[in-house]
Amino acid sequence: MLKINSASTSETEEIGYKLAQKVSNTAVIALYGGLGMGKTAFTRGFARGLGVDDNIMSPTFAIVNEYIGITKIYHFDMYRIQSWED
Repeated sequence: MLKINSASTSETEEIGYKLAQKVSNTAVIALYGGLGMGKTAFTRGFARGLGVDDNIMSPTFAIVNEYIGITKIYHFDMYRIQSWED
């Protein structure tokens, strides 16, 4: 597990952007944290780093958002998932 501390939203986005430059297109990245912890900010930067120009939003109500840049990005929100059936 990798732990990185960030002091701002813009710093969190920059961390995501930089990580996107380092991962393969088959990477799976799991972010853990409560509401408002910066998971979507990280994803915004990560997606930007992979050439996504879309407005990145939390998939809390949609469960999953798909973005296409250099590769596809699936942004899941497991907050409401309780079982495999969900």
